[in-house]
Amino acid sequence: MSSTLIPLRPLRPSGAAAKREQTPARQANRRARTANGADVAAVYEQIWTAIIDHSLPPETRLVEERLCEIFGLGRTRLRQVLQRLAHERVVTLMPNRGAAVSRPSAREARDVFAARGVLEAGTVAGFIELATRADCKRLHQHVTREHAAWRQGDRRAALKYSGEFHLIIAEVGGNQILLEMLRDLVSRSSLIIAVYQAPGAPCCPPDEHRELARALERRQSRAVGLMVRHLERVRADLRLEQVPEKSIDLRSVFANGRRAL
Repeated sequence: MSSTLIPLRPLRPSGAAAKREQTPARQANRRARTANGADVAAVYEQIWTAIIDHSLPPETRLVEERLCEIFGLGRTRLRQVLQRLAHERVVTLMPNRGAAVSRPSAREARDVFAARGVLEAGTVAGFIELATRADCKRLHQHVTREHAAWRQGDRRAALKYSGEFHLIIAEVGGNQILLEMLRDLVSRSSLIIAVYQAPGAPCCPPDEHRELARALERRQSRAVGLMVRHLERVRADLRLEQVPEKSIDLRSVFANGRRAL
């Protein structure tokens, strides 16, 4: 299987081609975004990053009025951001109470990683049976990107690549039911890691991913045990104790990032 989980962005035209693309409609859209404040995608990135890097701890209230003021965004467009975050389980929308950063329970965290251990023993076995040389090369290239993101301190990219490493293995294994189940568990794991892992710790130890990729390429049955122990170590590194509540000033959290929008 040669399809990739990471969509490629189209190349930006340069020079005269770029100028030709500046149609009146595009220019009007750009003026509208500027007039109405920050772009929706940029605000989404700001809030997601603040959750991932622990600037916004679990259960922090995301007060619409305050966020609209901070980002210069109307309520309708801000709600688009919050709905996207809620769809990704990063934010919880509460009727008549607004939005708050989600807090997976410690029990949920343990259950998610236990379920992953069972599922991924199967996906590893499937990879060993069905993977081609191209599949193994793809997995190694993915680990290289993950290492690069971690070295550059890009926590969000590292977390994304970490989850996709596990999904590539499942995809190559060919069991679509397992793949769909794992997609949901990986999404939930990403939030669990963002909430409970110590700042600065790797989302998934990249060296363990490299060792797994080598064992899979060599069709070694020990890869099943490596995967199970890998997931156990990730779970063991989580700080599942309750995080003390503290008051969060949304303006101070987004002070530096807002100037960059």
